[in-house]
Amino acid sequence: MPEPSLFRHYQIVQDADGNNVELTRDADQVAVLAFDTHRLEFVHCHVLLEPLADKAAFDEACRSLQSQGHALLSRLLDSGEDEGNPFYITSNVDGETLRSYLTRQQEIPGWLAVMVACRSLEAVIALVERADLLPEDALKAMRVVQTGSQQVQIQMADYRLLMGATKAKGLKPALEKSAKLLRAFFQEQSAGGPTLPDQLLPGADFMELLAACLTGADRSVVSALRELKTTLQKLSPEQLTGEIPTAHKPRALLAPHFASYQEVARGVVNLIRIQSQRLDMANPYSMRGTLTKTGRTVLVEQIPPSRLVSSHVRALDDKGLALAKKRELSGIIPIVLLHDGEEITCLAEELAEGVSLADLLRERRALSVHETYLVLAGLDGALDSLEKSALATQKLRLEDIFLLTGFPREDARTAKLLLTKLNEWPAFSLVLRAHPTLAAMAGRGLDPAILLPTAKASKSSLWNGAWLSAIGRYLVGLEALPGHSQDGTTGLRERDALGRLFDEEMQRHKDGKVCPRADFLARYARLLQHHETVKPTPAPPSEPLAVPTQPKVVSRTRTISADPADAAKLPLEAAPMALTSGFATPSEKPTIGFAELLFRDTSVTESGGHHDWAKTAADAPPTIHPGEVLLPPSEFVPFWLRAAVFIGGSIVLGAIWAHLSGDAFWLKTPVVKAIPVLEQPAKTLPSPTARPLEPEPPRGPAAPQISVPSLPPETAPPRSPSLLQPPSSTLKQDL
Repeated sequence: MPEPSLFRHYQIVQDADGNNVELTRDADQVAVLAFDTHRLEFVHCHVLLEPLADKAAFDEACRSLQSQGHALLSRLLDSGEDEGNPFYITSNVDGETLRSYLTRQQEIPGWLAVMVACRSLEAVIALVERADLLPEDALKAMRVVQTGSQQVQIQMADYRLLMGATKAKGLKPALEKSAKLLRAFFQEQSAGGPTLPDQLLPGADFMELLAACLTGADRSVVSALRELKTTLQKLSPEQLTGEIPTAHKPRALLAPHFASYQEVARGVVNLIRIQSQRLDMANPYSMRGTLTKTGRTVLVEQIPPSRLVSSHVRALDDKGLALAKKRELSGIIPIVLLHDGEEITCLAEELAEGVSLADLLRERRALSVHETYLVLAGLDGALDSLEKSALATQKLRLEDIFLLTGFPREDARTAKLLLTKLNEWPAFSLVLRAHPTLAAMAGRGLDPAILLPTAKASKSSLWNGAWLSAIGRYLVGLEALPGHSQDGTTGLRERDALGRLFDEEMQRHKDGKVCPRADFLARYARLLQHHETVKPTPAPPSEPLAVPTQPKVVSRTRTISADPADAAKLPLEAAPMALTSGFATPSEKPTIGFAELLFRDTSVTESGGHHDWAKTAADAPPTIHPGEVLLPPSEFVPFWLRAAVFIGGSIVLGAIWAHLSGDAFWLKTPVVKAIPVLEQPAKTLPSPTARPLEPEPPRGPAAPQISVPSLPPETAPPRSPSLLQPPSSTLKQDL
């Protein structure tokens, strides 16, 4: 087999027979499948067979597509001329063309037809808003990718067929007529109902009407295209059940060039036990399994052979496995196995117990500005681990960033966390998938760097403040995910200011001014602090302050009355008015001034009447001395409890003092009295007559202790029958 050819840093992909894999060949161009050895992803190389009629228009269209990217538009990576042949290179879209897909559908489910129409309109709207390109054959220029069991995504993949900008607008079919026919087609199939029933529609008629609407697209009819999309979305049921039937599933572009999942399972049969061979369409090239030795849950996929990808992929995987064995970097998902079989090489990575950013945004649509800061700050720490690892990672998708929660994605606790704010989660950390996977190399998923211009080769890090700004636009909801409408949360001051910060940072990146992540996060934090400081707090409603008005006193003996009827007759110098109300209309309701309130219920009010001083004292507010402390009712302690605590404390303190001083009764030893024992005389032997004890002479003062030498043992004299025997020694008496 010949070695794969190389065009610049793009390796041309070969099939099993050694032939180049061609995607398109016609009179205008030849498109082949290639592999980018720098970004480690598949690309489409388009070579034009005829010279450009207007090179300036071609270059301008390429620059506009590079500067303003979109998730539904294939990323334009490079363009130019090689030996007089114009070329441009776009990222891979892993699906078949929309025309080939609809040609295979003799009949198509109604809800699937509505979804295909809406996704096609979204892609065309994204194109005409960013580049004034008029599609000649939009069905051939777009590709269909299945992203879930019930979801498909349509992306623009071929821009050569869209370069007919010189086409006269008068020759284009009217969009209004085409949209009306398409709308009438769906309404007729729905039988007058609000939504389409689960029935099959004729595929040929649908394809013809859809092609007419897409051909009439233009920048001047964007609002009409949005209105048509909104109308069609109402015909689709809100809750979809089941999945796309097998006959109506779009075909993957790269799947025929890879090994089947049965071959992958046989390649690791002795090392990994495959849990299920049912593939996830969001990541169709990986299978879940369990290591037979350790029991760890892993994701298994193959490493393509050298005829499909370059040797850089295997080198990066080997380096990732070596780092995983050291266990020094916690912010990177480890590779636990690299197995070289006879016909296939497989890789196994540890399954992250958490949720990816893509799943989080599909559930929440958008995060608050504070939640976004939490994610970006945690992402900064994970990127530090990536930079320390020295892995040559050039691409990070939302599907490669995980929030670790300790629970699997299918766990009910994870589903509950997805519905709550991030600042209410118990704890989470961010990890990255730094090694290339088949899904990432095939162009599946969402790369936030699509919003940035293509980075040139430079020594600066790719993960700078502009990249954080791009991912922040998706988190806040300024950029909608494919298949979701943009979050209508405009008007919030924090979100608008944050959008301006993101745009400013991305513009600086386009101008060649790279901002570190730390500086960007510092500006983000200052922005939040500023809006928290100036955020208006709801003030309590202010009551108008009544200005006391004194009537003209005619006599000192005049009675002052607080009757509203009398007060209304008095002339007012100024109407009462609230301090915050400005020049308000004076209130017509009678108010009682502060002075009148003081004179109420006094002797002046009622002249000559008896005043009840007891009632006045009872109604008066309590007078509190500044030195007094009033306890709230919840802290009130009754008197008996205070007395019990005082007495008990006194007893405990007294017992401690008695124990320390030695006077405690439990420290005194009781006196034990001797109990007399009556001895009975022995019957066999007569008891000798006891000699009466002589009284001991009184002792004098204590003599000093004298050490007495030991005396030799004395021999006892023979026992005499006499009862009176002399003492053996008188030394004791002498002393």
